[in-house]
Amino acid sequence: MKKAITFLILLIFNLGFCQTPDDELKNSLEKLSKEYLTKIYINKDYEAGSKMWDDGILLEMKDYYRKSGQGNFSDAVLANKVKDDIEKYYKNLTKFKVEKILDIQIEVGEDFSTGYVSFEYLETIKNKSKTNKTMLILITRDHGKTYSIQDWKIKDIADKVNRKLY
Repeated sequence: MKKAITFLILLIFNLGFCQTPDDELKNSLEKLSKEYLTKIYINKDYEAGSKMWDDGILLEMKDYYRKSGQGNFSDAVLANKVKDDIEKYYKNLTKFKVEKILDIQIEVGEDFSTGYVSFEYLETIKNKSKTNKTMLILITRDHGKTYSIQDWKIKDIADKVNRKLY
């Protein structure tokens, strides 16, 4: 009887504290998200952060600039325009803090996997603090060996620069 009770206790303990593959993936996506957010917003290191971007972010920005009447930029000019807009944001940003990860959803396809990471952050611009929410999309095409990132905040920054808010 003691062996059966000991076995049940060990089984419950192991099941209660073991992570599922989904939990491990979510933890990995959370860690990668925080690493990216630290690089691009807390450390204001555009070069390091932008190296983590998915190509789709530049396509989205090209479309945004065209639709907002700012121009139809070629690839090299587009990259410089995005960088200039983010540097204007950095000049006004005095603090950025990830408050909490709100949710992580995972979509698995045949050739890719996508993680949707919603988070809440506190940013201080020109001595005014505000809590906001946004999302990162983390995409892997090599079964999780590497991820690229689409950052929804980049378009928001460009829009605010265009409206002369930064």
